Amino acid sequence: MNTVQARTLKPYEGHKLQRMKRQLVNQVNHRHARIVLLSRGGLSNAAIAQHCDCTPTWVRQILHRFNAGGLEAITWYPYYCSPTGPRKFMAEIAEQIGEVALSPPKKLIGMAVWSLEKIRAYLQKQKIVGLISLEWLRQILRRKRIHWRHTQTWKESKDPQFWAKYRRIRRLYRHRPQGGRRLCVDEFGPLNLQPRHGMHYAETGHVDRLRATYNRKGGVRHMFGAYDMESDTLIGSFAVEKNGTTFLAFLKSLRRRYRHGETLHMVLDNADYHLTPAVQEYAATHQIRFYWTPTNASWLNRIEPHFTALRKFALTNTDYRNHEEQQEAIESYLRWRNGERPLEILDWETYCWEAKKTG
Repeated sequence: MNTVQARTLKPYEGHKLQRMKRQLVNQVNHRHARIVLLSRGGLSNAAIAQHCDCTPTWVRQILHRFNAGGLEAITWYPYYCSPTGPRKFMAEIAEQIGEVALSPPKKLIGMAVWSLEKIRAYLQKQKIVGLISLEWLRQILRRKRIHWRHTQTWKESKDPQFWAKYRRIRRLYRHRPQGGRRLCVDEFGPLNLQPRHGMHYAETGHVDRLRATYNRKGGVRHMFGAYDMESDTLIGSFAVEKNGTTFLAFLKSLRRRYRHGETLHMVLDNADYHLTPAVQEYAATHQIRFYWTPTNASWLNRIEPHFTALRKFALTNTDYRNHEEQQEAIESYLRWRNGERPLEILDWETYCWEAKKTG
């Protein structure tokens, strides 16, 4: 009956057993560690059972489990080994929760995207966690720097001259040509008369509504834009049509803005109306050099992020009923963007007085 003894301890096992013996809150680990240590001290199983307040049969079972499986076979935590899974989340559990959230849902649950409810259900089905609230799950993911993010698209350029055009534009961005000015040119639009949804600050339960039914009989407008890299200025010019004639007129207006001896280095795409003979002839005779972006590589044009801000602050969450109103809003933003007007249009006291007057 006393032939079962604990095997020789490895150094780290001895240190771990000493720590487990001091776990007075966890009496199970405390007792198991004492059984193994007393067995290594030479005591009989009956004496160990008397010291640990258990039966000799239980002593032999613990020793068999330790000899076969090591420390993991005799370690027990009530919050980790409960039937429904762990009720407290140690570092490794939180790490595993983050790994599940970053794993492809198509392979794990056969759906396109995760939601907090589905992550929680999957964690509970796999017995990674027991009971967990959605808010606590959100907090764990936030601490792991895992946030809800929108996907983005990208285009692969198949232009055979991609790298040559890319290097030419990058060289232009790195170094300003002597006696020259760098301009990024593109078109913004078409600008329709339609409600554009967006987001804004509002009280809980309040939602601004925009019309859902509209027609497009008002036609469209186009804006030719240019970003001056030297003065950090965004220029816009509106036209009813987008063709070689209107673009040539915009090109002439740009040329008049700068002194005659200054060469204009323009980054733009190779749209058909940029390649008309009249445009090419005017550029060749008026000190304008074109730098063509590769096909499907508009991200190389530095005017694009400025158009993104223009769309957000002048068009998002609006419902303009005529092109004049829409154009005025865009031009107002451009004036503020270029430092030509202050941010405020109406002071707060006047606004409060007018709001009170109108009821």
